Amino acid sequence: MKLTQEIINQAMQAFGAGEFSRVISTLSPVYEQHPMAKMVYATALGKVAEFTTSFEIFESLQSDYPQNTDVAYNYGLLLKEAERFDDAQKQLSKAIAINPNYHVAFHALGNLMSELGRNEEAQLAYEKAIAKNPKNIQYGQSLSKCLYQQEKWSQLVAHIKREDLHLSNKLSAELYTEACYRIHSRGELAKQSNMLSSRYSDSYSIHYFLALSALESKRYVHAKRHLEKSLSLADSSDKEELLTYLDYVSWLLNATKDNLDVLNRKFENTDNIQLLELAFNINENRRELAEAEKFLGKIQLIQAEGDKEQHELKRSLLAFAKGEFEEGLRINEHFLVKQPKSLPHLYQKIRTLEKLKRFSDAEEVIRFIAHNVNNLHSSKFADLSSGVMLNGFDVSPSPIVNTSSNSTNILFIVGFPRSGTTLIESLLLKNANVELLEETDAVETFYNQMVEREIVDPETGDIKRTNQSELDALANDYLEHLTAYSPSVDSNKLIVDKMPLNFPYLPAMLTLFPNAKVLCCLRNPKAVALSCLQFEEINLYTVEQFAEAYNKVFTCWEKMEPILRDRAISIKYEDVVADPESSIASIYQFSGLTEGETKTLESNSSPLFQTPSYYQVSQPVYKSSMQKYENYPTLFSECPPLLDEWEQKWGY
Repeated sequence: MKLTQEIINQAMQAFGAGEFSRVISTLSPVYEQHPMAKMVYATALGKVAEFTTSFEIFESLQSDYPQNTDVAYNYGLLLKEAERFDDAQKQLSKAIAINPNYHVAFHALGNLMSELGRNEEAQLAYEKAIAKNPKNIQYGQSLSKCLYQQEKWSQLVAHIKREDLHLSNKLSAELYTEACYRIHSRGELAKQSNMLSSRYSDSYSIHYFLALSALESKRYVHAKRHLEKSLSLADSSDKEELLTYLDYVSWLLNATKDNLDVLNRKFENTDNIQLLELAFNINENRRELAEAEKFLGKIQLIQAEGDKEQHELKRSLLAFAKGEFEEGLRINEHFLVKQPKSLPHLYQKIRTLEKLKRFSDAEEVIRFIAHNVNNLHSSKFADLSSGVMLNGFDVSPSPIVNTSSNSTNILFIVGFPRSGTTLIESLLLKNANVELLEETDAVETFYNQMVEREIVDPETGDIKRTNQSELDALANDYLEHLTAYSPSVDSNKLIVDKMPLNFPYLPAMLTLFPNAKVLCCLRNPKAVALSCLQFEEINLYTVEQFAEAYNKVFTCWEKMEPILRDRAISIKYEDVVADPESSIASIYQFSGLTEGETKTLESNSSPLFQTPSYYQVSQPVYKSSMQKYENYPTLFSECPPLLDEWEQKWGY
């Protein structure tokens, strides 16, 4: 029987349809007459697991055609199916060596490495496949999955955005949304939220992570909307979690005792680890320590033995809150023996050592963090070496001439983090004439939207519009923008917006709101530096790094002061601590706020009580923090000149 084109066509048609037995029967009498027929026949044999005969034919083909890439490639694929992984790797590598541009072999090698759990090698192979054929969507998706498996969230986001995979592919969009959430890229997700939710309206994963990101950003109204959409798409096993999150949002939007009781009942009846962790965090931050301990105990009962160690930080936090510092230190050090580079545990150790007055030991841990920053593990920041992000602090604003006619009263509280902004906020909280926004990115996101729409000049920070009706419309847009964070913002009250690093946005915001004022919180720079080095709240790890950031922030403030003039004042943390009554009276006078009636918080149920900063400043022991930096003389023994200059400038 003679091999004809018709027989080859029949065999290839059957191969394309996955009918490998028909391929074998068609080619069996004639496959030896042509190398192509031989390879197709051998591949079909491999597909039905007749590996011995298949591999004999491939060995023969390689002997006759040692430089044929297709032979090496297809042989490698079948060896992988036969679980002869080392031989498969050799054949795929051989195909690549013969033809370095053979992108399908790079992709197949990536798949092999991924299956073996060798993700770094898989990533490299996928990247080479993409470099050879950048438009191949499958290659892009394979790299996305590989980066996801390695939890390389920042690289995953960059890769998906570079190829715009999230705009056209649902899986890529889901990976992108989760990765942005994991690295706390809240601004990025806020910008893409409408596109993602409308384009992939049937994706549970996308709406779920958009909801969690909105919760982190305190966009509670948006969080509620995404949670409700997630609920409509969820499997029954996920609904308990979503319903509890909805109750959590209800409490955040309306912090009554009744809403808190509803939430706590849900927590008490759940075995969901994530919800129990939320319950622990809420109660630990509110200093309901018995409740927190109860939820931690429940978590540990549910979890497998190997997972229990990850909750040693929670046990240490509880011991710390109870004043059991030696026990807290023991728990923490037990964990650090096995995982010495866990940043949250290292910071907890610093704070505990300080309570025990072991200042030199605490300083040793601070220095350890500084020297090992590139090797430490943190879920809070994607790049520990990048420092605090201070985009826009080089603005050079012009005097404010034209403003809107909007009469809303807003007090913007700014300052370097850990300088007392939360203390001021806590003092204002009790006034019934105050509408407190807490710490949100409302101003930053609105400002960035204006930059994108070319309403604001990013070089100066000035609004380009001068027409009052346009400025009025922008002011109204901002108030509407606030409803994503709090639907009940009362513009008849003084709106207090505390976000420490909002300096670059102030001229634009004061243009939109001519009644708005600015309160800048100051504190001894060395005290601020020490506090920043003791908490995983800002991406700074050395005194030198802090000094550069501090200088950039307050150089910006110095440019702002002549522009803001009598619409801005500074207040020192130390003065507020020494005489809070006089300080709050001066703030009332500056902001045009009457003392008004005192607001009663139901059982300390306000969500503000979730923040550790609030707990610290709400205690009657403020003064213990005032001169703490003096306990660390060697830490500041070679103080950067910039820090000394600012210390003198502020009169310390």
